[in-house]
Amino acid sequence: MIITKRSIRTAVTALAAGALLMTSPAAGAEPLPTVTTGPVFNDPSGDTTAEGRILSHLGGLVDGAEPGSSIRISMFAYGSQWLSGRLLAAHARGVTVQMVLDQESERYATAVDSLKSGLGGDSWVRVCKAQEACLAKDPGTTAADPDGWYDNVNHNKFFLFSRTKGKGTVPVDDVVVQSSGNLVEWDRTLAWNDAMTVAGNKELFDAYGAYFGDLAGAAAGQVPQVADYPHDTQAGAAKVYFFPRSGTDVVVNILKTVAQPVGTAAPCFGNDPGVGTSDGRTRLRIAQHHITRPEVAQQLWALADAGCYVDIVYRKLDNPPNTEVAGWLTKPTAKGRIALHQLDNDQRGGTATHTKYLLVEGTYLGGANKRIVFTGSHTYTVTALKYNDEALLKYEDPTVFDAYVRNFDAQRAAAEAEGL
Repeated sequence: MIITKRSIRTAVTALAAGALLMTSPAAGAEPLPTVTTGPVFNDPSGDTTAEGRILSHLGGLVDGAEPGSSIRISMFAYGSQWLSGRLLAAHARGVTVQMVLDQESERYATAVDSLKSGLGGDSWVRVCKAQEACLAKDPGTTAADPDGWYDNVNHNKFFLFSRTKGKGTVPVDDVVVQSSGNLVEWDRTLAWNDAMTVAGNKELFDAYGAYFGDLAGAAAGQVPQVADYPHDTQAGAAKVYFFPRSGTDVVVNILKTVAQPVGTAAPCFGNDPGVGTSDGRTRLRIAQHHITRPEVAQQLWALADAGCYVDIVYRKLDNPPNTEVAGWLTKPTAKGRIALHQLDNDQRGGTATHTKYLLVEGTYLGGANKRIVFTGSHTYTVTALKYNDEALLKYEDPTVFDAYVRNFDAQRAAAEAEGL
């Protein structure tokens, strides 16, 4: 029997953490900023409101953009005529709207063409070259791709609002939204996605803004494409990593700092009981669309073998005929096996994971009892590391972390309910 996405709704509704980050001030109270830091999640197993939470959140931010402010967007697949109408309305009231899109977005001509024809002056849409990213250099023929068939892409999914009140009354400056989802129907109705909002963090906003400027300059032929873009910015509780990278694997480096070095005494222990596992072992939760980098899988195995608990919801492993990633993730460890849950049922009447997040609960950089989220557009694939335009956002905050854990539990419940 095929279990549809509607039939599993009751199994995951209680676990889903999809509340919008927009509330109204109480009657008679002083106005409060309503655009706050935290995540929004869609729920493709729910009703149309649950499916559209991310799009609704973005629409509210666009509608609340103040005259004289700016909206900057970088997307792989943009296809929302509904949001285009709001962007054009924002432009009409004096908001600068600038977009850098991958060539993939040209498939959604109605939404894109209306913006191209309706924007003007300082507002514009720029599209990467066909079969190329904007800023990341085309790899051409490589050892991993001897036929040169792979088209590298601008895989970004972020939004920058210089000043917006969202659906509230008080404008907030320097708002970044880093999402895992494209603005097309599949991402909304069949795939699990997240959108992390960081409000009022000027250093983070400026880092994204500089990256957007390089993307836009490269799309216009004014900035040369690069094979390596090693720009990391620590901004309070946030840190952002941009891609491509030719010299180092950012995710492997993150995993190597999760626990004390493998080989030392109890490298995955040292947390308070109940942080991570009941006995204080560091726990990693991953909800990842695609994993093909053996180095990432090997490091996850090493952490599991050292005593960390590793729990993964995934859509795809490896690219056939390669099986090295699956080999590492299914290899027995001293503590058993890595917990794997496949969520790849969109073509069977169910849902698929499209998030790209890593949750670290426990030790990190020598500190204990940490709760850290890494999210963004970055899949654990070779192309995402070396050849695509991508962004990966780190955020350290227990409330944000707990919201992501609830979403992870919802995705894992969906994987178990739907089956394969």
